[in-house]
Amino acid sequence: MGFRFTARNGALFVFLAGTLFSFSPLLFRWTSGDGSEWLFLFWRSIGIWVAALTALSCSSERVLTSLRVGLAKNIAGGALMACMSTAFIISIARIDAATTLFLQSLAPFSAALLGWLLLRERVDGHTWAAMATALAGVAVMGSAWDDSNKLGLIIAACIPLFLGTYTVLLRDSERRNPVAQVFFTGVIGIVIGTVASFITGGFGLPVTDAVLGFISGGVLLGIGLPIFNAAGRHVPAARTTLLLLSEIVLAPFWVWLIVNETPAGNTVIGGAIILAALIWVAVHPDQPALDAA
Repeated sequence: MGFRFTARNGALFVFLAGTLFSFSPLLFRWTSGDGSEWLFLFWRSIGIWVAALTALSCSSERVLTSLRVGLAKNIAGGALMACMSTAFIISIARIDAATTLFLQSLAPFSAALLGWLLLRERVDGHTWAAMATALAGVAVMGSAWDDSNKLGLIIAACIPLFLGTYTVLLRDSERRNPVAQVFFTGVIGIVIGTVASFITGGFGLPVTDAVLGFISGGVLLGIGLPIFNAAGRHVPAARTTLLLLSEIVLAPFWVWLIVNETPAGNTVIGGAIILAALIWVAVHPDQPALDAA
């Protein structure tokens, strides 16, 4: 028998996917800054698409068959992830990585609410208490945003909504190929990047920047997203986003350690409050994770 994701090992693989994702801000910070964020998104999306197409071509099913099963949900999931990827690049080009990621850490709460409304996955008292605590953390962070780019903050605030909706969409019993959504993420991202790059000034980008964008999509997301999609089907939506704490915790560390980007003091304090709320939920499990049928 081949490898099978379960509720037990699914949590570990979601955590590992988040660890892969945590290197994305670092790759973006390594770019020369001579091109727009849209061009980085364009090459990142090409990397995602190439990785997904390669994986689909190597599978036992025909590519078109894999894409057709659950087509509507695959396209919807691909669109959500492409929008989140776009929002991430736009925001991190305008505000520091820590602020972007700490705002993204509110995703467990949007996932919990949507999972409760749409899937009837019960939200326990620990999660509700953590939501209130996390809002306090955002308020503390907000006191350091006076000089921040307002567009970057608004776009970053959309990320947890996209991610929460995406994780809820993963929780179904349909036997969809986890790579199919990644394929559509790449296609939609390429369209967004192409149109935006054309409008904002063309496609001139240093080769090293294009390579960094391609690696960000083809390796970090191209490998991490299929793992996240496959494992996330076996873990409740709220807990899936909680397990992505590995990205939230590690990404600012890589950026600080290697490119010396130091977040504001209130950002660190507010982020610590948010992380404390999320860790509280993680260590007080109340709802068992059920395998998808």
